[in-house]
Amino acid sequence: MGALPPVRSDSTRRSPSAPLGRARVAADSRGTAARPAAAAPALAESARGPQLARYNEGISAQAGGDWEAAARLFQEVVSKDPSIVEGWNSLGYALLRLGKFAHADRAFRKALSLDPAYPAALMNAGLLRLREGRSAEAETYFTRAAAYDPRNPAPRVNLAIAQARRGALAEAEETLGAARRAYPSNPDVLYHLGAVRERSGGREQAREAYASFLAASNGRRPELERLVRERLREWAQKP
Repeated sequence: MGALPPVRSDSTRRSPSAPLGRARVAADSRGTAARPAAAAPALAESARGPQLARYNEGISAQAGGDWEAAARLFQEVVSKDPSIVEGWNSLGYALLRLGKFAHADRAFRKALSLDPAYPAALMNAGLLRLREGRSAEAETYFTRAAAYDPRNPAPRVNLAIAQARRGALAEAEETLGAARRAYPSNPDVLYHLGAVRERSGGREQAREAYASFLAASNGRRPELERLVRERLREWAQKP
């Protein structure tokens, strides 16, 4: 049996996985959301309403796996209001899923030009580079996403995947070990810690991490759990 597969986390908590009730506008250099013009805030919010509705339609299309429709709707949003940061990030994510990497990169760059501290765009820009085999560049984005979203383990998991892909297994294990101390029951952290330890030749340490993964996952990731149980049975038969 070959190495167990990595499982990338595709987004951070806010976007593109959730509908918007109120769009953010362009951020200043500190990552603080700029406010609409004070002279007519109600008008500004009212004018943005149709874009919010279209954005949420895009989220529904995304949830249904219709990435073409999602990309079209998000493109409409940012064409009419280029200041909606989530719109650019979600457009980039839809384009990434469609394999349109150059267009996705432009959308992520636009999102980050509006808000350099936006974790979802940082993470998705990293995923794009990881998909293209640019692991060292991906690490930079995941590191920044982790710094700006310290309560979310996903950037750290993806950072470790990028480190492992360039052969830095000791760094990947250190990253996941730190993530485990912060998130001791997170299944993604535990699974990848087991996978990295296995690749490093530490079977007993990998066995412990995989067993912890199974206890934490508890039916939520059935395919991964099946693969891990097969691996543990294999090791039990061939000590």
